[in-house]
Amino acid sequence: MKSLGLYRTDAIVIRSRKYSEADSLLTLLTEKKGKVQAIAKGVRKTNSRLRGGVQVFTLNDMLLYQGRNLDTVTQSLCKEAFTPLHDDIKAVTAASYWCELLDKIIPSEERDATVFHLALAGLHVLSIETSELVIRALEIKLLTILGYKPYLEGCTSCGKEFQEKDIISFSTAQGGLLCLSCSTSEVKKYSYPFTLEAIAVWKQLLRMELHKVNRMKIKPACMSILGKALDEFIIMQLDYPLKSKAVLNTMLQM
Repeated sequence: MKSLGLYRTDAIVIRSRKYSEADSLLTLLTEKKGKVQAIAKGVRKTNSRLRGGVQVFTLNDMLLYQGRNLDTVTQSLCKEAFTPLHDDIKAVTAASYWCELLDKIIPSEERDATVFHLALAGLHVLSIETSELVIRALEIKLLTILGYKPYLEGCTSCGKEFQEKDIISFSTAQGGLLCLSCSTSEVKKYSYPFTLEAIAVWKQLLRMELHKVNRMKIKPACMSILGKALDEFIIMQLDYPLKSKAVLNTMLQM
């Protein structure tokens, strides 16, 4: 049975929706309890004391009451507003995508400090520099932490190690790379061209610290190959595309 009572935690507001005339329903990524749903009562009133501490894309020190179905925000103090995000349309679009991805792919109420700190680091770096490389690094790191890392060490079907001139494909259905021999007509529907260069970039982005990612020099063709595979791989994990991703992809080309 779910234990009820007050708890204090750092919380990132990753989604906010109207719940009633004056309330909001928040999706929070918390340090202590993972992803939770919480009501902020009366927060849409102009004189609400909670108003400044429940805005989307903010880190807050929150006191919540854990209920049977929904938690309730009783106090909230904003610790970091990531103000630069709101001054740049590209940055706020990237933050919207990042928070939507966090919301849809992270299971509810599963505490994971590594996920929480990556989510926070993502907002930090996006408020400083928004680029496709940063977005791809965040996606790769999040997928790996959550156990969705694809097999990149060779062919996921036969185990063959790839050589320079091999024709490689990335199979979202198989969860990794395929050699030409294993790319049958049945799996080609969910397979996308890949290269040794794209494999190297994927691995480098996984290892690299986020604030250093934009130092990498990636050929546009390689970036396109990597991006297509990642987009389709994420769709395969979620069973549907994220609404904000198409907008972000357009924005990044501007």
